[in-house]
Amino acid sequence: MTDTLPLLLCVGCAGLVSGLTGFAFALIASGTLLSIRTPVEATALVLVCSILSQVISILRLRMWPPRGTAFAMILPGLVGAPIGIHLLHDLDPRFIKVAIGAFLVLYSGGISLLRADYRVGFGNSWSDGAVGFLGGVLGGIAGLSGALPTAWSLVRGWEPRTQRAVYQSFTLVMQVWALAILVVLDPIPPDLVGDLALALPVVLVSVLAGLALFGRIDQRRFRTLVLALLAAIGLTTTALALPGLLQG
Repeated sequence: MTDTLPLLLCVGCAGLVSGLTGFAFALIASGTLLSIRTPVEATALVLVCSILSQVISILRLRMWPPRGTAFAMILPGLVGAPIGIHLLHDLDPRFIKVAIGAFLVLYSGGISLLRADYRVGFGNSWSDGAVGFLGGVLGGIAGLSGALPTAWSLVRGWEPRTQRAVYQSFTLVMQVWALAILVVLDPIPPDLVGDLALALPVVLVSVLAGLALFGRIDQRRFRTLVLALLAAIGLTTTALALPGLLQG
């Protein structure tokens, strides 16, 4: 019972941010849940709650990604994920986390200096596919599948609803696949059902609250918010992984 309040506050905060921006549920919730639950239960809880938040957002906003873009990113992502898992045997995940964390900080700082309507000149299905593939690889290595697609969407020239539709659909598919793999490889802890009964209503309410806030912000503020979150995720990811990397 002493863990109930931290659990609910954790998923509520993550749900609010996810509803507002369309990403970052797992990155916000994982740290707290891993400190109060076993790794398998925490991962399963995060995945189920995050999947729910993605589904609510997609259905509530009725936003669907361009079909060509969705397939161009998701299919390579599905291929990249097992490659990332395989590379876990040869690469130190902490190094990958520090590298991607530093990239996100530098990227956010650099993009914030550009005009709000900046877009890359080489955005096409091939570049979308490359981003999806790398996102899948990073998901397999370090659980960061959504970081690159979210960053890419900001310079692709899409308006906020399309941005969310693209990176949320990508993240949703990756997380459903990750949950399926987890269910096959590890027995689901019996306490998970009770935690889900408590957490899912909180996720539902908090995501809806975040979506209400999303409907009130303009494109410039949305861009600023996403860049700030990417920078925060980059700093947090680097700060958590760097001490262990330096000691190892």
